[in-house]
Amino acid sequence: MKELLAGLLIWLNGHGFPACTGQPAIHYGNDARGYVAWYQDGVVQLSHRFDREGLAIDPNAQRSKLARSALLHELVHFCQWQREGAIHSHSERAWLEREDEAYALQTIYLREQGSATVLAWRRNDDDW
Repeated sequence: MKELLAGLLIWLNGHGFPACTGQPAIHYGNDARGYVAWYQDGVVQLSHRFDREGLAIDPNAQRSKLARSALLHELVHFCQWQREGAIHSHSERAWLEREDEAYALQTIYLREQGSATVLAWRRNDDDW
């Protein structure tokens, strides 16, 4: 897992997070706040619904690409936390902006891996 995390973080270093260092703790279990995966305070929590087996299979398999991209999405939040530090805002607008960035990078990663998967993350700016 450490090698996979290192590879994904190197990818993020080249895609907008050059100062992101270290690795978050990875916890497996049911407490991911109802999500498949969740990042908070240096910990990526992967729920029982997260495809952990997908992380270990052939990286060229579509299932692996999806699992790795989901982990990468949470690593984006880890890097955002490092970048924002104490100014990390808990407002809905700030959360949506962080999600926009995470989904955009996840999509770029999937495209670079040759996946045609379309992520459905949309919001209406007028609702802010």
